[in-house]
Amino acid sequence: MAHERVDRSWFRAVLEPFGAAVDDLHPLGGGAVNHVYRCDRVDSSPIVLRFPVDPLRSDEFPVEAWAASAAGRIGIPTATVLGHGIERGIPFAVSEFVAPDPRPIDRPWTWLGSCARRVGTIPLRGAPASLYTRFGSDLQHAWAAHLEYNRSALGDDDQLGLDGAYGSASAADVHDLLARLSPDRYDFGLAHGDLAPRNLVSRGPDEPPVLIDWGAAETGPTPWTDARRVLAWTFLEGSVDRRDHDEFMAGAGLSSSEDHRTLVSMTALHLLDVTRWAREQRPDLYGEYVERCRAGLERLLAIG
Repeated sequence: MAHERVDRSWFRAVLEPFGAAVDDLHPLGGGAVNHVYRCDRVDSSPIVLRFPVDPLRSDEFPVEAWAASAAGRIGIPTATVLGHGIERGIPFAVSEFVAPDPRPIDRPWTWLGSCARRVGTIPLRGAPASLYTRFGSDLQHAWAAHLEYNRSALGDDDQLGLDGAYGSASAADVHDLLARLSPDRYDFGLAHGDLAPRNLVSRGPDEPPVLIDWGAAETGPTPWTDARRVLAWTFLEGSVDRRDHDEFMAGAGLSSSEDHRTLVSMTALHLLDVTRWAREQRPDLYGEYVERCRAGLERLLAIG
């Protein structure tokens, strides 16, 4: 099976309340975060089961269930989360299966960019506490505290710098990147966290696509938080081409050179912050995060 702690009895315990059987499981490939299965049911429509690849990953499904439901309430088509929980210490979620229309989505990156703005308008009433950062639910205050936490750590004695996370950059170079950011410049709200065509399901040319996989939802500057990810995919990872990047930014209303510089700075802040998180919370991943931060900061200084 997909996970050393998962066997037929685990699948049975999770699936039987939804009327599905272990023999009706069909792997859908998943990705780096979750194992994904389609589960056929005799007397009802298929469902999708997901559970994390990393056995130490925290349970993100309560946030996903809330965010998908909240998005649906403002008219963003989503796949309904039917239930979620923890079985034998392993988080899982079950949602409806949306059968894809074979016809492609027209200009998906433009649609995703405009969706970034719509997601940011979702009211946060009733959101689970885990949606917010350790700096609290006052989003402007949380952003200011998040920024100050990372800025104040910069310096010659910063352990990240000593471990090579700055690369060839100096603490002053990194400080200059973060100095562009100011809490009073932004609107704050929800971000989907993974706005990419892989999370769109076509319903044909006459219907908007369904936006799935809200497990990476977070709060922060909007639509900047989702746009930051697209910039990283384009300039740091190379998985998105420049034309698609530009279509997304136009759809999100972030096409100016100043917008680009702001996103470069936000990406630098994110790299530093997640590397500090790994040092404190996941030392098993720290070396990987240091290398990613080093390469990312050098690239951002080159393009920003």
